[in-house]
Amino acid sequence: MPEAGRVALREAALGDARWHALYRVAAAAALITVVIFLYQIVAYFVWPPPSTVSGHFTLLQAHRWVGLVSLDFLIVVDEVLFIPVCLALYLTLRRVDPSLTLLGTAFCVVSLLCYVIATPALNMLYLSQRHAGATSAAEREQLLAAGQAVLSFWQGTPYQVGYIVGSLGMILVSWVMLSSKSYGKAAGYTGIVANLVAFLLYVPKLGVFLSILSVVGLQVWYVMIARVLCRLAKEDAVTPSSEFSPNVSTSLP
Repeated sequence: MPEAGRVALREAALGDARWHALYRVAAAAALITVVIFLYQIVAYFVWPPPSTVSGHFTLLQAHRWVGLVSLDFLIVVDEVLFIPVCLALYLTLRRVDPSLTLLGTAFCVVSLLCYVIATPALNMLYLSQRHAGATSAAEREQLLAAGQAVLSFWQGTPYQVGYIVGSLGMILVSWVMLSSKSYGKAAGYTGIVANLVAFLLYVPKLGVFLSILSVVGLQVWYVMIARVLCRLAKEDAVTPSSEFSPNVSTSLP
């Protein structure tokens, strides 16, 4: 094998080894996301969310954490945790299909930003504090109207764009997984099915309940991703004494 080829392969292997810390962080982030999902289910039944703006304000003033959870604050946490997962997916899949991996990653980043912008929790916390300190009925009414606008915005354009673009991005990433030896077809098909089911949200009347199946499928997908990333993080970088030995005949693709 030419010396230039051996050097190129050696640099590629060492480059992958440098990302092992990211793979560990991403694996932990994926598993934490699953734990947060389970916590959200329990929280929903233990602390049912209020149905009015004034109810949210009262809950935020009395129990700030519970109020934030009821306003989907943990979605912001989920999106932050998805950053290392997204980066790790790109790094581990970019050689399988660079174009689709990059496009899928870009879609996921856009989705992440949309969700963070749309989530109403911190805006409602600020308004509830203003409402608690309001000195007139007119001011309180204005703050209630502002709170209603914030809640309406949550299901508006940013949320819808984030939901659709994010699902498309993860479908593309899952499609690349089908050709990946590391992830395999099981992870690929799980991601594709889970994200296709997400579009059932737009089925009249039953959409919200059907979309829950997608969320459950995504948790399974995250666990599968975490397992792969943990395995990749443990693998030793290929050394020149083995695969890159001058006596071993290796051909470049």
